[in-house]
Amino acid sequence: MYYKYPHGDEVYNVMAVYEATEIQGEPTVMDDEGLELRYFDLSMPIPEINPFTEYVLKKAGYIN
Repeated sequence: MYYKYPHGDEVYNVMAVYEATEIQGEPTVMDDEGLELRYFDLSMPIPEINPFTEYVLKKAGYIN
């Protein structure tokens, strides 16, 4: 996903979608850029979902 910020910086983001079952433990951020990492129940609305992520999850049939 390409995005150009209003101040001119440009980024290319990559998304990976994984389907997980029988999850144990808590995910952990292990870098200096991440702020939060968590699992979502796809049967429930995801708060503040990124529009591109929502599009991909809909196309993949994970959410309506």
